[in-house]
Amino acid sequence: MILPPIHAAFQPLHGLPMWAAGWADIAWFQFGAQVKRTARGDGERPVGAFALHISCPWRWCTSSGFVRADDTSDPAALQALGDPTCRLAGAATGPNETIILKFDNGDTLEVDSVRETAPDEVEYWRLLQPGLRTPHFVVSSSGAEWHEA
Repeated sequence: MILPPIHAAFQPLHGLPMWAAGWADIAWFQFGAQVKRTARGDGERPVGAFALHISCPWRWCTSSGFVRADDTSDPAALQALGDPTCRLAGAATGPNETIILKFDNGDTLEVDSVRETAPDEVEYWRLLQPGLRTPHFVVSSSGAEWHEA
């Protein structure tokens, strides 16, 4: 069973391909159609219709349990996750409130639940539509909620 607000946040991604992943201070994963957005500086860059940004412990595993990449992997390991492209088949909550994204090829992306007691809010992950001013779903040390862009 997945927590209702988190289930609702991932519902639009059901059936969408995850076609690219990488590092940029955080791990990022691109879902859905490739769309062009303004790049920093000049020009445009392709991004997913949706992006998942993760700044807490995570791991991408095959159906046999082999870890293809995790929060300590080098950029090449993340790039390899998009080949072959897989589609999001569902989302669930695992032990200790870990979020588990399940893909049609049997792979899973597990995002650990981090419980910190910090004086300031700490962001763990964010689901967004890159380049659009739509609300972002943010999970942080203060809970899970939608944030205006």
